[in-house]
Amino acid sequence: MQYSDAPTPLAPDPRPLAAGIAGASGYAGQELVRLLEQHPTLRPAALQARSEGFDDIDADRLAACDVVFLALPHGESRALGERLLELGTQVVDLGSDFRVDGWTYGLPELHRETIRVSRAVANPGCYATAAILGVAPLAAAGLIDGPVHLDGKSGVTGAGRTPSEKTHLPELYNGITPYSITGHRHLAEIEQELGALAGAPQPATFVPHLLPTSRGLLVTAHVRIVGSLDQADLDDLYRQRYDDEPFVRLGGTPAPQRLAGSNVCWINAWVDDRTGTVLVAAALDNLVKGAAGQAIQNANIMLGIEESAGLAVRGLWP
Repeated sequence: MQYSDAPTPLAPDPRPLAAGIAGASGYAGQELVRLLEQHPTLRPAALQARSEGFDDIDADRLAACDVVFLALPHGESRALGERLLELGTQVVDLGSDFRVDGWTYGLPELHRETIRVSRAVANPGCYATAAILGVAPLAAAGLIDGPVHLDGKSGVTGAGRTPSEKTHLPELYNGITPYSITGHRHLAEIEQELGALAGAPQPATFVPHLLPTSRGLLVTAHVRIVGSLDQADLDDLYRQRYDDEPFVRLGGTPAPQRLAGSNVCWINAWVDDRTGTVLVAAALDNLVKGAAGQAIQNANIMLGIEESAGLAVRGLWP
């Protein structure tokens, strides 16, 4: 179900707009605070979490804000999100509760106009953002032949702040570990979006891995294609799709370590003539374009603010 009873676009107004955050103590919540403190229009106004040092989560107080970000653990957003909509608030959910056949899917590069008239947006998963943006031009052109095979690697902040054995430093340090090898929760949204672009179901396999780093994410896609495609045509396909996008970079060798703090997804694609395959690499900062930054990008669109407001393109490197 899509919530599209949009407010009238805002006229220029010097008054700062208030942003509420439910889940402000987590990694994504703290990244939201950091980015909003630099935002020219949105200000963090109601910071709530179920942890010491923050106000308890109160829907009525959050509803006084112009927009509310839900940065809660997966599975904990549904009741609060539905209550905030009843109270008339615009909401961006960073969790997984509404991504599949739910609220407007908040990938601006695919759904900008729908986001613009939506009151409720489901922020994509970090892996899903890189995977979908990386493969979208091939899916939309009807070039995919069979399942898409995806390999993902992410810094450990993608697992959230609650500690577990797999995120414990002695278990993680100096290595790389696959996890959720079948049935990762981002797979459903990847297949949903690629299938919509292709106009038919698009199966995919996806194996994520934890890196011994705090942030950064890389997805590599192996895509068998219909017919043949030379490199120049492939490059044109991606340029036609993304040349006007403020937060997509094309070319070179995508490297997540160069995108720390940036809201950019960096993509390149190569033809492997020997196997009839296109290889795609897509990198991003999992806490920015993969979470908080993309959520603010969505809120900017919903509120009629300049889409890039408060968001960096250049990463922190070295």
